[in-house]
Amino acid sequence: MADRTLHCDIEHSVARALSEFSIEFSVLHWTADQTAIVSVSRRNFDMTYRMAWLSHATLSGLSRLDQQDSAQRLLVTSPHINSRTAEALRAAHIDYIDYAGNTNLNFGPVLVDVRGRRNPNMEQSHRPADANLFSARRMQVLFVLLAWPDFADMPVRRIAEAAGTSVGITQSTLEIMKESDYLVGKRLHRREELLDLWTAAFRGTLLPKIRRNSFKGDIENWSTRLGALVSGESAVELIRKPQTLTIYTKKFDLMDAVSHGWQQSTDPNIEIRHQFWNEPPWAVPSERRDVFARSSAPPLLIYADLLAVKEPRQAEVARTLRREQLV
Repeated sequence: MADRTLHCDIEHSVARALSEFSIEFSVLHWTADQTAIVSVSRRNFDMTYRMAWLSHATLSGLSRLDQQDSAQRLLVTSPHINSRTAEALRAAHIDYIDYAGNTNLNFGPVLVDVRGRRNPNMEQSHRPADANLFSARRMQVLFVLLAWPDFADMPVRRIAEAAGTSVGITQSTLEIMKESDYLVGKRLHRREELLDLWTAAFRGTLLPKIRRNSFKGDIENWSTRLGALVSGESAVELIRKPQTLTIYTKKFDLMDAVSHGWQQSTDPNIEIRHQFWNEPPWAVPSERRDVFARSSAPPLLIYADLLAVKEPRQAEVARTLRREQLV
């Protein structure tokens, strides 16, 4: 959407929401990004605000905007402002309004405080185009937070580096998580629920994006090379004589397949996948060597790979790992 079209849409939506309270609204001029100097008035009282528009209102997005220098008070507007964000805005004495009419305005003798309204159709129409929390790229960010929960307390750039994603995708993923209450403050919330959803989405979204090569061959005499991580049933010591081999690596040399006698096949038992993440230097490999093989992928990925093949024996092992809190 072009800036002018977006600006007109914002002006119309905010003016319509405020008209219910007999408050007149006008934009004096737009400044950088989606910030504008606006005037609101009722009867003989008026106020000039610096209006900040957020497509997805979160506290992290607000904190970046609020650092800008301005002589005007801040007015936050968005298609939807949830109750937690609204409460924080009121506590910070920041006025706001969303398109459903949830409002907190306090100037002169004018006080408008409306809460709890929902407008799902309007909220959906203004949601970012790529707002699916379980798209392939966002799945990478979720993986890092689920595998190493301490990342939730780290800068966005550090999370992006570990996930192999852009800062923009990482930031928007965190905002959606906060909106969905999977991230509260800087702590992962409802992890078990999120883990279930991530695992269920893995096979259909992330897995197709990271597949590289498929082979048929003998896996008994295969040995890990530096930088290659094993997953699936070959990574779990509980499974004797695994029939499949799943390898995650940054770069795979096809000569390795030739040297092992592996051949490309439409019915493979060997899969080479891209290692999309960058394991943090402070991560400690699992010490449960009676459970996981040497040079294995993170337990979360092993768990997802076991479930993805939809084979009863591997599914039972996956449930055992989950029950013993090894994931």
